[in-house]
Amino acid sequence: MIRVMIVDDSPLVRKIASDILCSDPQIEVVATAATAEFALSKLDREAPDVITMDIEMPGIGGLEAIRRIIARRPTPIIVLSAHAKRGAELTLQALEAGAVDFVLKPSASLSGGLDAVSRELIEKVKEASSMRVQPTVAAPERPAESPAPAPAPAPRIEPASSIAHQLVAIGTSTGGPVALKTVLTGLPGDFPLPIVVVQHMPPVFTRAFADRLNSICDLKVKEAEEGDAIVPGLVLIAPGDYHMVVLRSPPYPRVSLNQRELVSGHRPSVDVLMNSVAREYGARAIGVIMTGMGRDGADGIGQLHRGGGLVLAQDKDSSVIFGMNREVILNGDADEVVPVEGIARRLRERIRQQASA
Repeated sequence: MIRVMIVDDSPLVRKIASDILCSDPQIEVVATAATAEFALSKLDREAPDVITMDIEMPGIGGLEAIRRIIARRPTPIIVLSAHAKRGAELTLQALEAGAVDFVLKPSASLSGGLDAVSRELIEKVKEASSMRVQPTVAAPERPAESPAPAPAPAPRIEPASSIAHQLVAIGTSTGGPVALKTVLTGLPGDFPLPIVVVQHMPPVFTRAFADRLNSICDLKVKEAEEGDAIVPGLVLIAPGDYHMVVLRSPPYPRVSLNQRELVSGHRPSVDVLMNSVAREYGARAIGVIMTGMGRDGADGIGQLHRGGGLVLAQDKDSSVIFGMNREVILNGDADEVVPVEGIARRLRERIRQQASA
């Protein structure tokens, strides 16, 4: 039985969330709390396996509560987020503070779509119950200025092709916001390759996420728009509810967006992006697959790998969910398996090798 604590200052949200979760025989709501302080007082006694957390509450609020819970009794926390710009920004801060995932508040869907929200909440609580949460360590917003590190050991695998790389494509899901922050803040502003990204996230959140990354990265980061040029030093993040593909047809390389059917259960889909990258760039692309539930990206990465592209996969120990990357590794399509902290370094090394070839 999965023991859940619901923390929200709205009695309506607490009631709806409790009813949703208690409808599943594998889940038990052991406590509810209207304030973060009350939740903290119940934490040790109730020993929940998963906590759902509102962010905007009276008192210390959800963000500080997440930090204290992770420091005191590391527990998977799912944010119940308001579907608004400020809600999106606070949710991203909550993920950086240690929350593992988020779901739109059930009350936001009373006019329709409650069944979908219910399924998502139950599914994510079950996923979260198996996650191992470690106390977070604060990291600098930008890479700290320090002497260059000692040369790293030679990589275990090198692609046979010496063709120059022209694009980096990244796919991720649960745990991806923090993982992407780690990778992108590790790249310099003059990184010479364009980067295209699919992060499973609803509309509004992808714009807030791109803006957040743009404020802390040396690279320019933006939510992709139809026809955006693919240029060095620019990171384009697929907008929520839109597939993103790359095109190299005249007049210049660019992205195109569409709302065709879900692929691998998602829109945007990593498979859609990676299949287009394999078709348009082939051996000239680097594909990166990171933490996330399910197998979205496995087929597209397979196409890219068979076309000669280099594939990096995030390793198990640094993943919030070892799912999407696990599928790629099991398929034999990962050239290298790298901790998330090492992905930016490997990308920089590939560019240095390319420049000196």
